[in-house]
Amino acid sequence: MDKVQVISAQDKVEKIAKITLWSLIGISIIVMALFLLVGYDTPYEEDPKQVNPMMTDLLLIWTYILIFATIIITIGAVIYGYVNGSNKSKHEDVGMASKAGLIGWGTLIVGVVAGLIVGIANKDEVLLINGKDWNIPSDIILTDTSIIAIVVLLIVTIIVTAYSMITSKK
Repeated sequence: MDKVQVISAQDKVEKIAKITLWSLIGISIIVMALFLLVGYDTPYEEDPKQVNPMMTDLLLIWTYILIFATIIITIGAVIYGYVNGSNKSKHEDVGMASKAGLIGWGTLIVGVVAGLIVGIANKDEVLLINGKDWNIPSDIILTDTSIIAIVVLLIVTIIVTAYSMITSKK
């Protein structure tokens, strides 16, 4: 009987996780659509040739919410795994956890290294920020590194999510 309760509890957790995931994806799509469709072509006051999207603050706030939620959920998952993992053998499910960790950290390292390479190659370029030239090499390297790391992580996240949804048993 305890096994039936455990399975149903796992099903509830999976259902809540799926609802949460799809809700966050839906909200993200709405926020991105608002950013791109509402006032995207608003001219910048100091330089009318530049655009100043009206929904930039909304996009940034949503990004911060997602970052902080990820940090909280990650810390909670580590604590939950530590508390509930003490009952199991140390060798159970280690293979999958180590593969997921390797994929995550490996992807981050590949993205950062690729970004550094591109940033160093472009360090002599000049950024145009709000109509003004910006040519501080360290800022250009940092910007390129961040953008490329984000793109690499995004692509791998999409691939892993699609693979997980396709191979899901349910």
